[in-house]
Amino acid sequence: MKKVSSLKLGNIFLWNAAALLIFGLLCLLSASMIIAKTQFNDPYYYLKQQLLKGVLLGIIGFVVAMFLSPKFYKKATPVLFIISLVLTILVFTPLGLELNGARRWIDVGFLTFQPNEIFKIAFLMYLSLWLSQKTSTQKNSLGTVIAFLFFLTVAAGVMLPQPATSSFLILAAAACIVYFLSGIKIRYILITILIVGLILGSGFVVLKKIDPNDYRVQRLSNFLSFNQEDDNKNKEANYQLNQSLIAIGSGGLTGVGFGNAVSKYNNSLPEPIGDSIFAVIAQEFGFIGGVVIIILYLSLFLLGIRIGRQCPDQFGKLLSYGIVSLILIQVFVHIGALTKIIPFTGQPLPLISYGGTNLAITLTSLGIVVNISKWGSSY
Repeated sequence: MKKVSSLKLGNIFLWNAAALLIFGLLCLLSASMIIAKTQFNDPYYYLKQQLLKGVLLGIIGFVVAMFLSPKFYKKATPVLFIISLVLTILVFTPLGLELNGARRWIDVGFLTFQPNEIFKIAFLMYLSLWLSQKTSTQKNSLGTVIAFLFFLTVAAGVMLPQPATSSFLILAAAACIVYFLSGIKIRYILITILIVGLILGSGFVVLKKIDPNDYRVQRLSNFLSFNQEDDNKNKEANYQLNQSLIAIGSGGLTGVGFGNAVSKYNNSLPEPIGDSIFAVIAQEFGFIGGVVIIILYLSLFLLGIRIGRQCPDQFGKLLSYGIVSLILIQVFVHIGALTKIIPFTGQPLPLISYGGTNLAITLTSLGIVVNISKWGSSY
């Protein structure tokens, strides 16, 4: 079989991302028109905001990221990581904006954004650079395991207090994939998994004892007790999950048609333009539409992995793995939470859900992957 060049893979990757973005804008328009008309007397309000704060900034970021040199990325990565870390810490200062009990935003007057989104990409960039500079012997040592766990601890220290638990777990999962694919031997992988598992398990047990009403404890409890029909408290707590399952199921094989989803009316489905948008997609486009979306995401992931495998530079290779892994894990968490595969959590669907910061950073990170596809011709 003829090997496809990295440049060609990069072009296919670009068009795959473009297809997801265009479809996402159409889905956002359908999901948001009624809400926007009711709230702002403008049915296109959310679409306009997405185009201005997400697509426009994201395309600028994509183009810039696509043409920067590999040397620039390597030199800029430590600086970007420190800046993103400082920005994430600033959410706990007066600049931080609290919404629905969470401090995840920075408000500078003319702009409100989530530094977590920048931090996740910067973290993966720094991790990839750090691992790429180590020899096989250095990577396969307890010292590297401890250092890697320290990096995760730093991320946990700035993300969990916000609280942004699901975002941290997604980042940690993507970081573990980068770490494992860097050439770590199986025994050190198992040691890392064991330590991380013990820490997470112990943390949950301690949290449950200290505060059994903590939302993270409640979400896991609700997930485990969802089928207890006689528990009215659980039914109420699982309202969004119930409504999502109803919306997805009512779509059938081919859906009710574009713009015809009833779940977005009268707030019957919470967060139809954000954390629940896949339920709206499944209702309007059915099982077939949902599968097509998943295939597009899987294709984006596999293309990114192939681009990474063909990159002659270890930093570019690991960074490509990390970026597409982060996106695919976010997709899994979004869809998995709405279909009760995992405990419910609020997580946007990349390139589709409403949210300027997430979309702009996602597009910029995709530009980095397209850039990496050209690194083979630079060496």
